[in-house]
Amino acid sequence: MNDNFSEFRAGITQVNNYIAIAYKTAEDGSEICTPDEKEFIISSAFLKMFIYWEGFIEKAFIIYLTGGSSTTGDMLTKYANPSDEEHAHKMIIGTQKYVDWANHEIVMRLSRLYFENGSPIVSILTSITTELSDLKNIRNASAHISSTTQTKLDAIASRMLGTTVTNTTVDQFIMQPHPEDVSITILQHYQNILDIAAENIASNQQ
Repeated sequence: MNDNFSEFRAGITQVNNYIAIAYKTAEDGSEICTPDEKEFIISSAFLKMFIYWEGFIEKAFIIYLTGGSSTTGDMLTKYANPSDEEHAHKMIIGTQKYVDWANHEIVMRLSRLYFENGSPIVSILTSITTELSDLKNIRNASAHISSTTQTKLDAIASRMLGTTVTNTTVDQFIMQPHPEDVSITILQHYQNILDIAAENIASNQQ
């Protein structure tokens, strides 16, 4: 689990390095990237961040299900004994084509099936369901803009900023200062939430 958590944090660092590229300036102080290029880089980086989160959750689930320990040495009480990681993947996929690790409701449902009280995943994800829903909708808007994804993105921005927002873009929204802490961006706010959740899952802290 230590490696899984370290890989997640390294991934987030890489995401922020990509975003920093979007804000590089020339010697005369002018921005190197055009607005369209900046939007592309930041939206792509956000997608990558979400992929790192999905990967962490999946690996954590498999590690615990195959008898691996947390970063603090804990082993979970589990209701299945797969022979190896491949077997564990097949068990949780069942008759489906794949597990949607981006859907926290599915992840929590599987956690309740395979671990005592769904611990620690259920309690941790339950505490951040709003943020996880936001992140998934922002991810969808990063991947493709439609009337549905635009409406959901605008709704998230309007709720968080406390004012009506229309036709915003992913980069415009997530790179704004967070209304409750202007020292960080909205993206950093979400990253902090994911980091705490990942650390608690990795260490089996509910």
